[in-house]
Amino acid sequence: MKLVLKSLFIFILLNSSFLLAQFNVNNMSLESGYGYSGAIEPYYKGFKSNFSGMNHFNVGIRYMFTEKIGAKVSYKFDHFVNDPGGDVGITYNTISVSGVYNIGKEFGLTYLTRDRFGVNVHVDAGVAFAYMIGKNEYEQVKVVGIGITPMYNISNKFALTADFTHNFTSDQNYGFDGQLVDPINKKPESGSFYNFSFGIIYYLGENRYHSDWY
Repeated sequence: MKLVLKSLFIFILLNSSFLLAQFNVNNMSLESGYGYSGAIEPYYKGFKSNFSGMNHFNVGIRYMFTEKIGAKVSYKFDHFVNDPGGDVGITYNTISVSGVYNIGKEFGLTYLTRDRFGVNVHVDAGVAFAYMIGKNEYEQVKVVGIGITPMYNISNKFALTADFTHNFTSDQNYGFDGQLVDPINKKPESGSFYNFSFGIIYYLGENRYHSDWY
């Protein structure tokens, strides 16, 4: 996970000078999505709940340095709870940065569909500020994710999206059930969860086409 964080930081750093020199608001977009948070591990399997549900929300801003390569800053909310309105679980508020690659253009999908369909892939790295439901306990968890985002262009300003992201966690003292994963030794563990969401992209600037499509 440290290697991924370092690689993503270097990627953003190397492109920042280019961004400052060539900044173009027409390459920017605002993005938001809502969907499913799925806990994988760790959590106590004795619970009847799998601590998953329609409890994911995200919002972010993306900048494309080129037609295929970009970066994104996001806020993500994930609520893992035993039942709707339940009192056992954990909430993640995550701030992340992402490297984005337009594989739709790489493989000609955007061209073949006449700028109607596109696909981005992304690698995320961030920190989740975790709150244990019903307890006065907090912790910070490192989160690295990899995902794919199909896009459907509906106008010069808007596109619809679907996104699937698999997330890997480290330094996790509390499971998705809000309980200590190792109450005796209090040793943190690694875990994982996933998100599936639908969303919308709003393209900034005055150009007819955003770099996702032209």
